[in-house]
This record gives sequence, C-alpha cells and structure tokens, in this order.
Amino acid sequence: MRQPPHILVVNGTKVRRPVFVLGAPHSGVDVVAHALARAPGLYLGAGDPGVLDAVYALARRPSMAEEHASGTATLLRDAFAEAWQLTPLTCPLCPGGPVSAREAPEPCRHAREATRFGDASPDLLYSASALLTAFSDAVFVQVIRDGRDVTAAMLGDDRSLAWFKPGLGTLGEELPQPFFGIETEQERADYPRLSTAAKCALRWRGAVRLSARLRGALGADQLMTLRYEDLFGQEVETAEQLRAFTGASVSAVELVRAEPPGIGAWRSRLTSEQHGDVRAVAAAELTRLGYT
Repeated sequence: MRQPPHILVVNGTKVRRPVFVLGAPHSGVDVVAHALARAPGLYLGAGDPGVLDAVYALARRPSMAEEHASGTATLLRDAFAEAWQLTPLTCPLCPGGPVSAREAPEPCRHAREATRFGDASPDLLYSASALLTAFSDAVFVQVIRDGRDVTAAMLGDDRSLAWFKPGLGTLGEELPQPFFGIETEQERADYPRLSTAAKCALRWRGAVRLSARLRGALGADQLMTLRYEDLFGQEVETAEQLRAFTGASVSAVELVRAEPPGIGAWRSRLTSEQHGDVRAVAAAELTRLGYT
C-alpha cells in the first residue's frame, strides 16, 4: 500500500509532485532542465551544495537507501527544503546587493510565484529510489543518449574525469556500484586496468541499467523517458510531451539550442582504440537502445 506523500512546505507552499530530471553525465539533462526551469511557476534547482552532498553520499553507498530508508528520505527532504528556499540571498532572479539582516532569511518577492519545485542536479539518477521514498508523488523525466557520445563528452570534461582519480575513485566494499558501473567482483578486480574511455563507458552502462530498472518500477504517470537525439528537430513535440506529463507550461523555444547538439560526435572524437574499449564494456546496452 502506497504511503501518502510527505507534507513539505517551502516558502509557504506545499511541495506537490516535484519534478526530477535524471540521466547519465552529458546525456542532455541540462537541455531538458533549461526548458523546465523557464516554465512559469516551476522552480527547478541544480547543483545546490547540500543536495549534491546528499546525492553523492547515496551514489557512493547505495545500500544506505535500502538499509536506512527513513533516514535517507529525511536527508533528501531536508536538503531540498533548504535548496528550494527563495530569499533575497538565494533567489537567482533577485538583483543582489545589500540585504538587511531582517530581510535575508525571509521569502523574496519571487517566492510567491513558485508553486512547483524540482531539481536536475548532476548524478541525481543514482538517488532515484531514495527520491521516490522521500517524495512518493514525484515525477521523473529521464534522458537517454548514445553512450559513445557520452564517453566522448566525458573525456573532455575535467569534472567527469575527476571521479577516476585515486582520491575520489575509491570503489569501497559495496557491490553493485552503479555510480562506477561495476556489478561483479571480476569487474571490480579488472577496473584499475581499464582505460579512461572504458571507465566512462562503464558509468554510462551503469546509468542506463538504472534507468531500465526505473522504467520497470514506475508507471507512465510517474516516469517519462526522452532520447537526446530526438530532442533536436522535434522541439514542439517534446515540449508538448513535457507539458502533458509534468503539468508545466514548457515552451518549445527553450529547447532550441544555438550550438550543434553533438550527435555522432564520437566518430571524430574517439580513437579506434577508445571506440573498441567502449564497445567492449557496453555493446549490449548500445544495441538494446538502438545505437548501432
């Protein structure tokens, strides 16, 4: 029996049906988040330090969400309750400048306009099950992209590559480790010898496997899946889908990008050896998703 949604009040407004945008690194979450964030009445956060601390704690120790479900739900709700507070100091629309001590903690004039809330922080996908426990009426938009293009983009991103450094890339004792895409003892033993391209592909593989499990667990009223490659040239259709699913007035104009979308960029950005490494670890998922 599903529990009633937890009542969370932010800026004097009850949080109902929060919207979370999920996907592997460089999968196009930012494109969808940009459009949703400009929908009237929807405040969509991304990258708040408190939220990221909670997200990465759960991503690195996935057992926390199962063994301490109530505690992790509270951790996430508290993180988002703070991130969604709109005050003169935190609101992106407020002009900034000096603020009195009395006004600083109070909701700003834009807080009244926020009737819905959501988030698109990096790596939010790895906390999906805990998010559902924290907000049982939440809706999720997940974005899938060609793992070869994802790998190429990750290889050019210092932030993504930082996770593979010895200080940050400690695998720990838990298996599976979706954050790194490791599922077996053999994969953990082989991991230190993998190329960076293979490690990026493993992260993509772990993310799309999580996405597949999420599709199996949630109905169409709570989960919507978009393919990155379909966002371009189908902006009107995608905006209509987002409006129908989330209830937010998403504009197709906000899905239009000035820069090239990078579809198929792996052909010029990956060496033949890197492409071989990607296929060695993720060929089954690439084929299943139609990226042949």
